[in-house]
Amino acid sequence: MATATADVIGSTPLSFGNASGAQEVVPLSAFEFSGSDIRLKTAWQGGFDAGEQTTLLAVAKARAAVGELTKPPVPPPAAALAVTAAHAGPEGNGITVSVQVEKNAPALEAEITLSAVEVDTWTGLADGDAAAFRIGVDAPTGADGDPPGATGLIAVKKGSTGASAKPAVAKTGVLKKATDVELKDEDDEVVCTIRPRSDYAGKDGLSYEVTKNGATFSITVTYDSTKEAGTQSPVTLLTLGDVADPVAYLVTVGAPPRGAALPADSSAQLSGGAEGLAAGGLLYT
Repeated sequence: MATATADVIGSTPLSFGNASGAQEVVPLSAFEFSGSDIRLKTAWQGGFDAGEQTTLLAVAKARAAVGELTKPPVPPPAAALAVTAAHAGPEGNGITVSVQVEKNAPALEAEITLSAVEVDTWTGLADGDAAAFRIGVDAPTGADGDPPGATGLIAVKKGSTGASAKPAVAKTGVLKKATDVELKDEDDEVVCTIRPRSDYAGKDGLSYEVTKNGATFSITVTYDSTKEAGTQSPVTLLTLGDVADPVAYLVTVGAPPRGAALPADSSAQLSGGAEGLAAGGLLYT
C-alpha cells in the first residue's frame, strides 16, 4: 500500500546555500510529507543537483524536527449521511449499516453501496406466553393484559401459545415471506409459532436460532440484506431515497441537517430506538 502524502506548511519558505554559493529560497510547496518523512516533490528535483537536494532536505528535516514544518491539520469527520430505522422500537438499536463508496468519481456521481444487518435477541423465555409478551404478536388487541404488537424482525402468531408450558427446544432455519415456523418443546408440543414481520418480502436474508437454556429458551433472529437474492443497485447523493429494497426493509437514508456528503467506507450501529421511537445513526466523512 502506498504511503499517504501530505502538504508541508510553515511560517516561512526554506533558504539554503546552493552549489554556486548563492542563497536560494525554495517555497514550501516544493515539499511533501510521505508518512512522517519529508521529501522534495518530483517536479522540483530537476532544479537541484544531488548535493543541493541533500542540503535542502537536511534543512527541511531540521525545521520539521523542531515543529516549524508540519502537515496541515486534519479536519474532524463530518456527518455525511443520516440513517433511520424503518420501524420504531428498541430492536432498531440492533441495526448496523455499512457503506462503500466508489473512488475517483465526482461527488454527485459516485456510487454508494449500502448494506444493513439487524440482530434481535430475546433471552430467558420460559414458554410461549413469555415469548408473546417479549417479542410481541402479529395482531395485538390493544387490551390491557394482552401481548403488545411486535416491533422486531419477527412476531409471535396470535393464539399460537398455550399448548405447552415448557421451553422450546433448539432449532435453526431461514424464514420466508408469509411463512410460519412452529417452535416445539421436548414433547413435540407447540410452544409458539413465529412469523416474519408483515412487510418482509424476501426469502434468503432472514434466519433464526432457538437455544434451550435449562428451563428457558432464547431466540436470535438475524436479517442480512446482502443475503437476499437479486441485484442491489447502489445509489448516489442525488438518489438516496432509492436504496435497494433489501436495505430499505431495515432503514431509510437521507441527508443530515447540514447536507449530504460522500461518507468514508465504514459502518454505523443505530441507537436511540425505543417504544414509539425509531433508532438512528450517522455515517461520517
